Amino acid sequence: MIFIPTVTIKVLYYILIYVLTLYYIPIFLYSADSFLKGEAPDGNTDGWRWEREKQCLNERLYHAIKSLIDKGKEHEGCIFLKQMAKFAHLFNFNTNWEAGDINNSEANEWKDKCLELISESNIEIQHYHVILIRDPVSCVGSWVAKSSNVHSNNLHPDEVGVNQLLEVYSKVTENRAIVIDSDDLAACPSEVLQELCVAVGIDYSEQMLTWEAGEHKCDGPWAKWWYHDVWKSTGWDLSNGRTHQQYRTITTDILPTIRMSIPAFNFLSTLTAAHKQRNITTPPTGKLFEDPRNEHVLVYVGTPSKGRIIPRDMASISPFDSSVQGGDACWEGLRVYNGRIFHLDHHLDRLFRSAKALGFENVHTRDEVIDAIFRVLAANGMRNGAHMRLTLTRGEKCTSSMNPLFK
Repeated sequence: MIFIPTVTIKVLYYILIYVLTLYYIPIFLYSADSFLKGEAPDGNTDGWRWEREKQCLNERLYHAIKSLIDKGKEHEGCIFLKQMAKFAHLFNFNTNWEAGDINNSEANEWKDKCLELISESNIEIQHYHVILIRDPVSCVGSWVAKSSNVHSNNLHPDEVGVNQLLEVYSKVTENRAIVIDSDDLAACPSEVLQELCVAVGIDYSEQMLTWEAGEHKCDGPWAKWWYHDVWKSTGWDLSNGRTHQQYRTITTDILPTIRMSIPAFNFLSTLTAAHKQRNITTPPTGKLFEDPRNEHVLVYVGTPSKGRIIPRDMASISPFDSSVQGGDACWEGLRVYNGRIFHLDHHLDRLFRSAKALGFENVHTRDEVIDAIFRVLAANGMRNGAHMRLTLTRGEKCTSSMNPLFK
């Protein structure tokens, strides 16, 4: 029997939101024709960067794999490919190659060369997609403060990129998708990078926390627009245990972009390691979820005549709700035994008496509350040994005034 071992090369696709923290952007006035052609401006000394920029992803991947083979490092190879979320449509997530078509035959040609090289060298490629997210409010703040000097003020959700990242995640859920929050990375780089290394099966090194100041060979031709502060740095800024913050005003004209971006960000943030390891009040055992079924429990949140069932990590109420502002609410604890709710009528009688005593108005009807109870129990498949907390608040207020009349 002949056995031919295969060598594994790991490919990390780092797909990130478009706007990172920008503190200063120098402006260079170059010919628009040169930019559109992808050519280095006259007198530019780094024309090779511009030529490299013209290469399709498949060509870059070919050269990276061949370089590892030529150096004899294919057994420990790791190739890092970064891309903006706004360009995700150029990538075929089913095949993990740049999408080639009749107008992009070059991508297909380099894909074929890569496959031939991989076959000849007995190499196995493992693909990992690392999705870097950032709070949309911070993204928009950076854009308005600095990036508008380059891209104007025409901010669109596609430029923030988080919605495209959600689309990317939906395409690679079965293909090693890892989500990292940039705030977590900036605050605890060592921990986050160690977790990433474990997830993709590569060795962690403290050298990942520092780098030399100045330009680097891997920088693209656009670096002089974007990397000014990076070039001055030599590592992560962890002074006083806090990362550098910029406090910026968010104007009302960009709120629509924020509103359209936050739902996708909220979902993706629940997939990060930091979220799964978050500190919450735990049982005496110290386990985050003493009963594992509680991790994925569904809850019901709603106003009179309108409510819905939501996963627990996506459920929320307004910070202006009366229960948050002043503890202005009443509640009942219900228990379920053998498909029946223990003394349901007694609990509901007391709940509505409490609401009346507190002067609640526009309260749910009894039938609405009962319907909500059975809907959420059925959705969770809870028919025995379950405890439910039923909370009724005065509702959302328009201000933070403690006066219950200021609704």
